[in-house]
This record gives sequence, C-alpha cells and structure tokens, in this order.
Amino acid sequence: MNITLKQLRVFCALYELRSFTAAARAAFVTQSAVSKLCAELEAEVGQPLFERSTRSVKPCDGAADFYAYAQEILGIVRSAERSMSGLRSLQRGNVGVASSPLMMVGLLGDVVAAYHRAHPSVRLDLFELSSDETIAHVRHGRADFGIVSLEMPVEELAARVIYRDTMYAVCAPRHALARKRSVHWADVAAHNHIALRNVYSVRRSLDRVAAELDLEFRYQIEVGMLTSALNLVGAGMGITVVPGYAADLARKLGLRVISIENARRHGHELWLIQRHSARLSLAAAAFLADTEAYLAAREAAAD
Repeated sequence: MNITLKQLRVFCALYELRSFTAAARAAFVTQSAVSKLCAELEAEVGQPLFERSTRSVKPCDGAADFYAYAQEILGIVRSAERSMSGLRSLQRGNVGVASSPLMMVGLLGDVVAAYHRAHPSVRLDLFELSSDETIAHVRHGRADFGIVSLEMPVEELAARVIYRDTMYAVCAPRHALARKRSVHWADVAAHNHIALRNVYSVRRSLDRVAAELDLEFRYQIEVGMLTSALNLVGAGMGITVVPGYAADLARKLGLRVISIENARRHGHELWLIQRHSARLSLAAAAFLADTEAYLAAREAAAD
C-alpha cells in the first residue's frame, strides 16, 4: 500500500468530525480534496471506510480499527516533529502540555509565566482537558507530556509520580464547618457535596479516599468545572473537596478552606505521562525541568 500522511490526516479528521465541511476546515483543504483523498485511501486499503449521504458521513466496519492505527502513525510523526523543533536552542520550538483546567491554573500557571518570560520565542500549546483526554493527547503525540491522576498504567505511555498534593474541604463562610480549623474525613462525608464528574482526577482521588476509609460521600450535585462547584458552594448548596493547588482560588472567592486530618496520608497523586518512544526537544525538556523543580519546592514547603 502507498498511503500518505495527508490521506491519514484527512481520514482522521473526517472520522472524528463526521462532516466533509468540518474535516476540510480542520485539515486546511477543500471539501473536494477531502473526498478525493478519502477515495484514494479507500482504494489503497481495498475497502470502503465511510458511508456517504447528502446529510451525513458514517464510518464503515473496520474504520475504527484503521483510525487507531492511523492515530498511532500520526502520533509518532507529531512526536518526531516536536523533538526536532528547537532541538539546538531555546530560540524556537513548540512545547505541548496537557492537564486539567484546575492544574493548569493552580499548579502550572507560575511555571508557564516564568518560562514564557525567559523564552518568549518558544510557542506554548496548553491543553486543558479531562484525565482521559489528557492521556489521549499524549498517546497521539499532540502534547509532549501530560500531568494526570492515574489509577492504573496506560499502554504505550511511560508514567511516574511527579507531585503529591493534600486535599482540603471547602465551604461557605456560614456553613456548619466554617468555624473549624480542621476536620476528619468522616466530618466531610457527613455533608452534601458539590463534586466534579469522575472524568477529572480530583473526583477520582476522592472516590479512592472513600473506598479506603469505607465512607460514602453524598454527591448531590455533579459539575464539569471547578468554578461551577465553587460558585455553588458559595451559594450554600454544599461543600466540596479540592487539592492544595486549588485552595487559593477558593479563598479568592471568599470561601473557607479547611484542613483535613491525615489528608496527607490519602494525598492526591499526580503522574507525569509521556510516550515511551518520544524524545523531548530542548524546549520541552527545559519546560519539564522547570516544572519538576517548581513542584519539588512546592511539595517540600507543604511537608
């Protein structure tokens, strides 16, 4: 088979977006080019990949498997492009980092600002994603590395703990817990919770704590963004639990941040994930070194 990268990129765009118009826009080609490249690809693989109609595009049997192989190939190419970009100096290049919106603001914000001031010519691609999306971005080479909470190893990715944070309870100033300097996990479980959905690492860590301590947290309201959770906490709808890197945001919103006894023992572990085969460019390696130094100092200060 004589398959080109351009064909694979267009195929993946069409598979993900299910629209010739959207795929053409994403791939920076015309709709007719999308149709032509897909037809050429189907001729090469010897079977149709999409069912086309005037209103929709539907993947055929086998398209999902081919998409997985295509993403693996494109992921290697993206990693190679990143590795070669800015290889000799920090005067150019791209750095791609994926993490949750919460981590990007509360954990990596200072690193990003300091790095950009020191290396303004390097382009920073910051992907604010759920845990599963972060893993996919790193696996497919869209990001050099990601920071995420893991429950088990991820195939094709190297992973190691990069930071251990402490969890805190957050409540409104007039809440029953507001006058306490510290609480136990059982006290936390006794109140209604505003929780992030379990696609986010904070929620997964809280679920793990509940299992370890044989507690049941009452998730009365589930949200997709921390800001939504904190706003509802401020309105007196319940309490929430956040890692230390979100505590400053909670305080700025006028909420009470309360220590939890033995919280360090049941900490929020964050893992650095990278492709096994990827070689970081000089720009990405420097950003990672800055990140690790910052997190090590932050963790030491908390001990």
